[in-house]
Amino acid sequence: TPTGALDPAALDEALTTLADRPGTPLVAATAGTTDAGLIDPLDDIADVCATHTARLHIDAAYGAGLLFSDARKHLVHGIHRADTVTLDLHKLGWQPAAAGLLAVREPTDLTALTHSADYLNADDDTEAGLPDLLGRSLRTTRRPDILKIAVTLKALGRQGLGALVDHVCDRAPELAALIDKHPRLELHATPTIS
Repeated sequence: TPTGALDPAALDEALTTLADRPGTPLVAATAGTTDAGLIDPLDDIADVCATHTARLHIDAAYGAGLLFSDARKHLVHGIHRADTVTLDLHKLGWQPAAAGLLAVREPTDLTALTHSADYLNADDDTEAGLPDLLGRSLRTTRRPDILKIAVTLKALGRQGLGALVDHVCDRAPELAALIDKHPRLELHATPTIS
């Protein structure tokens, strides 16, 4: 669309042209682009995917934090219909940069994590009692950062994180207005999220 969001009608047309090809199409929608915070019409896109039996992945790396906010979660309505969703809690979750998550509807979507490679899954390491990190993270041998996420959720809860999200989103238009009025600054875009 002219706004930069994925157009469901154009998607329907594209998937119609793929109907005779083998395989299952994969559609990637966005819930919060990094540069402008744009959110695709997720429910409409999910409807198109259902019509064409296409898989839906939603890149919600930025926008998933809106789910914490009662006032803003409607902006990502339809995210629950995705087959897979990515989110980076370092954006609207106040976590370290490595705290990215992949959520899947079907556990079979994680079968790639069970892949065994001799140089990564050394039998002698396992026999020596060393932890096998390969199947615990998409980052293979790097440790998962779930403890930091769990502690934040336990300490702040959804409401506490929602209050932080609301505060940041409420302040964004104020900052944009100050930038817009400043003679030596140029506002790139009005904030969609934060």
